[in-house]
Amino acid sequence: MQRRKSVEKTISATVLLVLILLNGCVMEPQNKADDESDNNEQSAETHHQHTRLNLSFFKGIWTSPGLEERALEQDTEKMKTYGVNIFAIPVMYDVRDDGSVKIVLNAQWEGNEETGYINMIRKAHNAGLAVFLEMDPVYLKNNEFAAIPKRIKEMFLENFKQVCIHWAEIAEQEKVEVLSPFNEPTTVIGVEDAIKWMEEILPLIRQKFNGNVIIKFAGEGPGDFSQYGSIEGYDYVALDIYAINDTQDSFMEYLDFVIEKANNYVKDYNLKGFIFGEMGVEGTDEEFQAELFQRFFERTWNITKGYFLCVWGPKNPEDPFADVSFTGKPAENIIKQWYTKQPT
Repeated sequence: MQRRKSVEKTISATVLLVLILLNGCVMEPQNKADDESDNNEQSAETHHQHTRLNLSFFKGIWTSPGLEERALEQDTEKMKTYGVNIFAIPVMYDVRDDGSVKIVLNAQWEGNEETGYINMIRKAHNAGLAVFLEMDPVYLKNNEFAAIPKRIKEMFLENFKQVCIHWAEIAEQEKVEVLSPFNEPTTVIGVEDAIKWMEEILPLIRQKFNGNVIIKFAGEGPGDFSQYGSIEGYDYVALDIYAINDTQDSFMEYLDFVIEKANNYVKDYNLKGFIFGEMGVEGTDEEFQAELFQRFFERTWNITKGYFLCVWGPKNPEDPFADVSFTGKPAENIIKQWYTKQPT
């Protein structure tokens, strides 16, 4: 089952590489609004006071890395006709070799990356969509994903704790609906450190943020981690899975295994339920993609609390990851049929 987790690692690295190498902006976090350039002021989203949406079932989507703003500017009305009720925004941080972290966004927001992310939150909210905000630290070695080295782990975790608390404050100010403090932490810092850190950060997040807080694992997650700590107090557990180089039957067999693990987390830690934090199907064979989405929904619709599907809109041509875009393909209609239904 470890093959699934290697896929997830590729995704996080891909996101950061696309943002850094294509858009070329790595800056310090917590930029001040009065430092904004004239260009950013002109393109900033008008702020309307948002009332947090109370969603009991998540019908979410991801875009290809770096294309979030495009989707929010062009596609929100279409999203809503397809039943989408929540939009995922990853806040990317580059982990440096000294354990410091630096925020990453595109060239449009150079020097004001934090403002750029807030702008996207407001675009989604102004369009009537809820927001899933994910904190996503990525450490690269030779342009490939790598776990955080032991020599900088303690420094990184302290720095990232402060980043998460800061973004929890922003998320509350913006009335974000769902927050994930650390994307797939067990793949980045190991199971023991991840569970301990996620247990430690939760009360600090709760002091600042009143929305839903999720813990998000790659694949089926780490299994029994009770010797290291507890995730009780989180609202949901999210599991990230992909069907790439799979047969339909092999994926469905794996899906049953993931569901079993998810139900165990929910039961053992008194969670509200589990969601699919990322789910994508390779789209080169469009018939295969559509059929597998149909089987996936049939198996999971009445047992999960929601989905964040990959990916809406075009694939970024510079993204080396497999093409899991469903837009303009038969799978799009399958997703629409399910997303416009109500769970029973």
